[in-house]
Amino acid sequence: MLILLGAVNSIMYSGLLILINNSITKHSLFTSAKYNLATYFLIISLSFICSKIFQTYIVKLSSQVLFKFETGVLEKLRYAEYESFEKLGVETIYTAIGDTRVLSRIPETFINVFNAMITAICCLGYMFYVSLLGGCFVLTMMLGLLIIYLRRNKRIEGQLNELRDLQNNYYKYLNDLLNGFKELKLGIKRNENLFDNYLINNKIAERDLGVITSVKYLNNELLGSYSWYIVLGLIMYILPMVVNLNINQTSTFIITILYLIGPVATIITTVPFYTRVKIALERLNKYEVDISAKIKTRVAYDEAYDINEPLNDLVFDNVVYQYVDEKQQPLFTVGPINLQINRGEVLFIVGGNGSGKSTFINLLTGLYKPISGCLQFNNIPVQPLNYPYYSNKISAIFTNNYLFNENYDEHNLNDENPSLQYYIDKMQLNNVIRFGDGNNKIDHKLSKGQQKRVAMIYALMEDRDILVLDEWAAEQDPSFRAYFYEVIISEIKAAGKTIVAVTHDDAYFHCADRVIKFDYGKITVPVLVGAGHSN
Repeated sequence: MLILLGAVNSIMYSGLLILINNSITKHSLFTSAKYNLATYFLIISLSFICSKIFQTYIVKLSSQVLFKFETGVLEKLRYAEYESFEKLGVETIYTAIGDTRVLSRIPETFINVFNAMITAICCLGYMFYVSLLGGCFVLTMMLGLLIIYLRRNKRIEGQLNELRDLQNNYYKYLNDLLNGFKELKLGIKRNENLFDNYLINNKIAERDLGVITSVKYLNNELLGSYSWYIVLGLIMYILPMVVNLNINQTSTFIITILYLIGPVATIITTVPFYTRVKIALERLNKYEVDISAKIKTRVAYDEAYDINEPLNDLVFDNVVYQYVDEKQQPLFTVGPINLQINRGEVLFIVGGNGSGKSTFINLLTGLYKPISGCLQFNNIPVQPLNYPYYSNKISAIFTNNYLFNENYDEHNLNDENPSLQYYIDKMQLNNVIRFGDGNNKIDHKLSKGQQKRVAMIYALMEDRDILVLDEWAAEQDPSFRAYFYEVIISEIKAAGKTIVAVTHDDAYFHCADRVIKFDYGKITVPVLVGAGHSN
């Protein structure tokens, strides 16, 4: 569609050149010159209609391309492994979305170049028709100048890649600024280092490299623009003597060259855009590889194998997980873990920093996949296609738990919901919770400890088999902490739920059925037994 419309428009646009030249040289396409004016306005009208149609088409197509590319990035992220997301970094995702905006300009740029090429071919063909030697002379000049331009542009490509790396780092530092704003306010040295040595230095390097690159592009553009004057000078003063052009032929060549300046400029200015597209595609390909989504993208929830039955027991069968460096050399190994977790059981996980507790939680929740061994849910191994529904059996509140801005779980957060009111009362938030005005949301502008209690309300409303708590009580005051261990945990257990909690509150170890200690990536023996077990 675009090629057809562009071709028609470009041919008509080139037809204007012939009419203009014929009018100047007092020639006519028709036996009667009175039709020239009508033909002129007819071509303009048809050109306007075609331009309107395909420019509208381009707007729609460009929007669709942007939508497809950007949602493609998000789709890959949606089904990505958590491990891939961790290694990727938020800044890379922002940059990838920026790259999609570069690619969305491809349809518009393509059709502009296509139109310009047809116009240029028509103009060159017209010059060859007027004078074969003159056309060869002009074509040779244009090709020579184009080669010079491309060679100069090639040198700039590496610097554009450097600019993209600087932008990647900028997003990383900006992320530190926004997420660590409170911490920055509590450290003068930290604040000054982030701004002066990282953010500002990054922007200075980006500014200086941007200026260098822009100046090189400017020099290239100036060379391209002023080269036309050289071509015009040669046509006016040299070409007539070399190929014996008459005054009418010389005028035709001059007018045709002036007519060519716009289309050729469009073609040449596409070269920097092509460079940006090439870099964007390389980065997006790297993004796709890094997020390991080429195959896993289509492992969607509707293709996963559902786990319908409730939990009876969950077994870690020789489960091993290993951290590796960039050269795939092992750094730290967790496991082998052999452990059975039963329905309605309360497990406390303890251990020092770096002992493997967090890795165990990530394996338990399905965020990490073991490199060997497997998890068995009710004596059935959890396969890769089971994992989405396996993880859906678990509610988790992590140490750095995040409360979403919208009610994505579609909980009934109406203040008249008796179940919600029961949990609010249980979490002692009666005079604290503020409901949104008719938008089925709860205001999350609360203290850290209160936010953790709201997260507990959401987790209990999910009504899943397993509740995972990572240092949940750390932000609670002493009285509520005791109430949590002595009352809330026992009530959740009584409802048939399994609780796995990472904790350092040894004063409440008696509230657990078992206390499991990790040390150097392994479960130490003996397993400590709480009040709920006799062996």
